Amino acid sequence: MALYMTKIKYTADAIKDIAESGSNREEVVRALIEKCGGTLVNFYGMIGQDHHIILITEFDQLSDYMGMVMSGAVGGAVADWKTIQLYTSDDMMSATETYRASKGSYSPPPNN
Repeated sequence: MALYMTKIKYTADAIKDIAESGSNREEVVRALIEKCGGTLVNFYGMIGQDHHIILITEFDQLSDYMGMVMSGAVGGAVADWKTIQLYTSDDMMSATETYRASKGSYSPPPNN
């Protein structure tokens, strides 16, 4: 499974609506992520940042993650989002094995 960190910035109206309604956005977001085939690992709010929340999610398919982001983005409450794909130390170890197996297979273009 791939891990993603999604930074979300709400619109001013969305912040007001959340504050006035007391809506628990973690529950709503978790339901959306699960419907799209993913898992919500963590949900964090942030203070003093350009974005208001961070989601850490796991998805098997990039297309499922992208569909989840689209579903959230078109709702009107999200002003901006950023995605950062994360990796584990196991991913890094696997990458170093691939590197060692392929080392020397590529040559850069010649300098003229």
